[in-house]
Amino acid sequence: MKKMVLPGDELSTSEELLPGDGTYEEDGIIRAARIGLFHVDKKTRTAIVEPVTTVPTILKKGDDVIARVDSVRSSMVTATLLHVIGKERPISGETNATIHVSEISTKYINDPIEVFSLGDIVRAKVIQVKPSIQLSTKGNHFGVIKALCSRCRYPLKKKGSMLECSRCGNKENRKVADDYGKIDITIL
Repeated sequence: MKKMVLPGDELSTSEELLPGDGTYEEDGIIRAARIGLFHVDKKTRTAIVEPVTTVPTILKKGDDVIARVDSVRSSMVTATLLHVIGKERPISGETNATIHVSEISTKYINDPIEVFSLGDIVRAKVIQVKPSIQLSTKGNHFGVIKALCSRCRYPLKKKGSMLECSRCGNKENRKVADDYGKIDITIL
Protein backbone atom coordinates (compact mmCIF):
# COMPACT_ATOMS: atom_id res chain seq x y z
CA MET A 1 0.00 0.00 0.00
CA LYS A 2 1.32 3.47 -0.93
CA LYS A 3 0.91 6.50 1.33
CA MET A 4 1.36 10.21 0.46
CA VAL A 5 4.19 11.87 2.43
CA LEU A 6 5.84 15.30 2.76
CA PRO A 7 9.59 16.02 2.98
CA GLY A 8 10.81 15.29 6.50
CA ASP A 9 8.01 12.85 7.36
CA GLU A 10 9.21 9.95 9.49
CA LEU A 11 8.87 6.71 7.53
CA SER A 12 10.71 4.08 9.56
CA THR A 13 13.79 3.40 11.63
CA SER A 14 17.08 2.35 10.08
CA GLU A 15 16.78 -0.89 12.06
CA GLU A 16 13.60 -1.81 10.16
CA LEU A 17 14.40 -0.62 6.63
CA LEU A 18 17.17 0.76 4.45
CA PRO A 19 16.87 4.27 2.98
CA GLY A 20 16.10 4.14 -0.74
CA ASP A 21 15.21 6.52 -3.55
CA GLY A 22 13.48 9.67 -2.29
CA THR A 23 14.50 9.11 1.35
CA TYR A 24 17.35 9.90 3.72
CA GLU A 25 18.52 8.74 7.14
CA GLU A 26 18.85 11.15 10.07
CA ASP A 27 19.82 9.93 13.55
CA GLY A 28 18.53 6.42 12.87
CA ILE A 29 15.23 7.62 11.38
CA ILE A 30 14.40 7.25 7.69
CA ARG A 31 12.58 10.34 6.40
CA ALA A 32 10.96 11.40 3.13
CA ALA A 33 13.16 13.64 0.97
CA ARG A 34 10.33 14.72 -1.34
CA ILE A 35 6.56 14.85 -1.74
CA GLY A 36 5.48 11.48 -3.03
CA LEU A 37 4.09 8.02 -2.49
CA PHE A 38 5.82 5.99 0.23
CA HIS A 39 6.09 2.23 -0.08
CA VAL A 40 8.43 -0.55 0.98
CA ASP A 41 10.34 -2.79 -1.41
CA LYS A 42 9.83 -6.00 0.53
CA LYS A 43 12.52 -7.89 -1.38
CA THR A 44 15.31 -5.45 -0.41
CA ARG A 45 13.60 -4.07 2.75
CA THR A 46 14.05 -0.54 1.39
CA ALA A 47 11.92 2.56 2.03
CA ILE A 48 11.07 4.36 -1.23
CA VAL A 49 9.26 7.64 -1.93
CA GLU A 50 8.18 7.81 -5.57
CA PRO A 51 7.59 11.29 -6.97
CA VAL A 52 3.93 11.97 -7.67
CA THR A 53 4.87 13.77 -10.86
CA THR A 54 6.83 12.70 -13.93
CA VAL A 55 6.40 15.18 -16.82
CA PRO A 56 7.71 18.74 -16.20
CA THR A 57 5.39 21.71 -15.76
CA ILE A 58 6.25 25.31 -16.56
CA LEU A 59 5.94 27.60 -13.53
CA LYS A 60 3.89 30.76 -14.03
CA LYS A 61 2.81 33.82 -12.06
CA GLY A 62 -0.24 33.03 -9.92
CA ASP A 63 0.64 29.35 -9.32
CA ASP A 64 0.29 28.07 -5.76
CA VAL A 65 3.34 26.05 -4.73
CA ILE A 66 4.76 23.99 -1.90
CA ALA A 67 8.33 24.91 -0.95
CA ARG A 68 10.94 24.06 1.70
CA VAL A 69 12.69 26.91 3.55
CA ASP A 70 16.46 26.64 2.95
CA SER A 71 17.68 29.81 4.67
CA VAL A 72 16.28 32.73 6.62
CA ARG A 73 18.04 36.11 6.36
CA SER A 74 17.23 39.54 7.75
CA SER A 75 15.31 40.68 4.68
CA MET A 76 14.27 37.48 2.92
CA VAL A 77 13.72 33.74 2.96
CA THR A 78 15.16 31.41 0.34
CA ALA A 79 13.28 28.24 -0.50
CA THR A 80 13.31 25.28 -2.86
CA LEU A 81 10.11 24.67 -4.81
CA LEU A 82 8.86 21.11 -4.30
CA HIS A 83 5.50 21.00 -6.03
CA VAL A 84 3.02 23.11 -7.99
CA ILE A 85 -0.42 22.63 -6.44
CA GLY A 86 -2.91 21.15 -8.88
CA LYS A 87 -0.23 19.88 -11.27
CA GLU A 88 0.77 16.26 -11.54
CA ARG A 89 4.20 17.02 -12.98
CA PRO A 90 7.56 18.17 -11.59
CA ILE A 91 8.68 21.76 -12.03
CA SER A 92 10.68 22.40 -15.19
CA GLY A 93 13.74 24.61 -14.76
CA GLU A 94 14.68 26.73 -11.77
CA THR A 95 13.36 25.67 -8.35
CA ASN A 96 15.14 28.24 -6.15
CA ALA A 97 12.85 31.02 -4.91
CA THR A 98 12.81 33.89 -2.46
CA ILE A 99 10.20 35.46 -0.20
CA HIS A 100 11.00 39.11 0.58
CA VAL A 101 10.16 40.24 4.12
CA SER A 102 7.45 42.55 2.68
CA GLU A 103 5.73 39.53 1.04
CA ILE A 104 5.49 37.36 4.18
CA SER A 105 2.36 38.83 5.73
CA THR A 106 -0.08 41.72 5.56
CA LYS A 107 1.10 42.49 9.12
CA TYR A 108 4.48 44.13 9.71
CA ILE A 109 7.30 41.59 10.03
CA ASN A 110 10.62 43.04 11.22
CA ASP A 111 12.74 39.96 10.49
CA PRO A 112 11.73 36.69 8.74
CA ILE A 113 13.38 34.67 11.56
CA GLU A 114 10.36 35.69 13.69
CA VAL A 115 7.99 33.59 11.54
CA PHE A 116 10.01 31.09 9.47
CA SER A 117 12.62 28.47 10.33
CA LEU A 118 14.98 26.25 8.38
CA GLY A 119 13.18 23.21 6.94
CA ASP A 120 9.64 24.61 7.21
CA ILE A 121 7.29 23.43 4.46
CA VAL A 122 5.27 26.37 3.15
CA ARG A 123 2.41 27.01 0.76
CA ALA A 124 3.03 30.18 -1.27
CA LYS A 125 1.90 32.04 -4.36
CA VAL A 126 4.25 32.75 -7.26
CA ILE A 127 4.33 36.53 -7.80
CA GLN A 128 7.25 36.62 -10.26
CA VAL A 129 8.97 34.02 -12.45
CA LYS A 130 11.61 36.02 -14.37
CA PRO A 131 14.40 36.98 -13.83
CA SER A 132 14.09 35.11 -10.52
CA ILE A 133 11.26 33.27 -8.78
CA GLN A 134 9.58 35.39 -6.11
CA LEU A 135 6.93 34.04 -3.73
CA SER A 136 4.39 35.54 -1.35
CA THR A 137 2.82 34.05 1.78
CA LYS A 138 0.41 36.95 2.31
CA GLY A 139 -3.10 35.77 3.13
CA ASN A 140 -4.57 33.26 5.56
CA HIS A 141 -4.24 30.28 3.22
CA PHE A 142 -0.49 30.78 2.73
CA GLY A 143 2.39 30.16 5.11
CA VAL A 144 3.84 27.21 6.98
CA ILE A 145 1.90 23.96 6.57
CA LYS A 146 4.44 21.76 8.37
CA ALA A 147 7.21 22.64 10.82
CA LEU A 148 9.69 20.74 12.96
CA CYS A 149 10.90 21.76 16.41
CA SER A 150 14.14 23.74 16.18
CA ARG A 151 15.45 21.91 19.27
CA CYS A 152 14.59 18.24 18.72
CA ARG A 153 13.25 18.14 15.10
CA TYR A 154 9.91 16.62 16.20
CA PRO A 155 6.76 17.81 14.31
CA LEU A 156 5.16 20.90 15.86
CA LYS A 157 1.42 20.95 16.69
CA LYS A 158 -0.70 24.10 16.62
CA LYS A 159 -1.76 25.24 20.10
CA GLY A 160 -3.68 28.53 19.95
CA SER A 161 -1.56 31.05 18.07
CA MET A 162 1.72 29.19 18.71
CA LEU A 163 3.27 25.90 17.62
CA GLU A 164 4.34 23.49 20.35
CA CYS A 165 6.52 20.41 20.43
CA SER A 166 4.84 17.51 22.24
CA ARG A 167 8.24 15.87 22.79
CA CYS A 168 10.29 18.67 24.44
CA GLY A 169 7.65 21.35 25.14
CA ASN A 170 9.39 24.02 23.03
CA LYS A 171 7.03 26.76 21.75
CA GLU A 172 7.67 28.55 18.47
CA ASN A 173 6.01 31.24 16.39
CA ARG A 174 5.36 30.82 12.66
CA LYS A 175 3.35 32.48 9.90
CA VAL A 176 1.08 29.45 9.54
CA ALA A 177 -1.49 28.68 6.87
CA ASP A 178 -5.11 28.49 8.03
CA ASP A 179 -5.08 24.69 7.63
CA TYR A 180 -1.78 23.98 9.43
CA GLY A 181 -1.78 20.41 10.71
CA LYS A 182 -4.96 19.58 8.77
CA ILE A 183 -3.61 19.55 5.22
CA ASP A 184 -4.48 16.52 3.14
CA ILE A 185 -1.45 15.92 0.94
CA THR A 186 -3.58 14.04 -1.58
CA ILE A 187 -5.27 17.30 -2.69
CA LEU A 188 -1.98 18.88 -3.73
